[in-house]
Amino acid sequence: MAEKIKPPRMRLPRKVEQDGVFKVKVRFDHPSFTGLGMADPDGEQFNRATPSRFIRNMLVYYGDDLVSRFRMSSAIADDPLFTFKLKAVKEAPVRIVFVDNEGDRWESSADVKFKT
Repeated sequence: MAEKIKPPRMRLPRKVEQDGVFKVKVRFDHPSFTGLGMADPDGEQFNRATPSRFIRNMLVYYGDDLVSRFRMSSAIADDPLFTFKLKAVKEAPVRIVFVDNEGDRWESSADVKFKT
């Protein structure tokens, strides 16, 4: 299943002011399933019908530094959109790494460029 999931898409401003704050948007088309389903045909009990699959961690690197870590649960929505802000302290790539509960990894990166 991991090979069918495409890498995340990230959007940064084309140019940012040095020491300014800029917005990062990340969209990841990843299914999220708790694994819960009906245990009996009457629909009165739930159980683990199928294996769960969801995004467990999102790691944010700015240059070589880990600047943020998001830990999620099976309650995360399908195909989530994340938005957060960073301070532009250097011209370096922003890299996002997603890890799901099965240990599969996807990443995306984009370069931060200062206005001249």
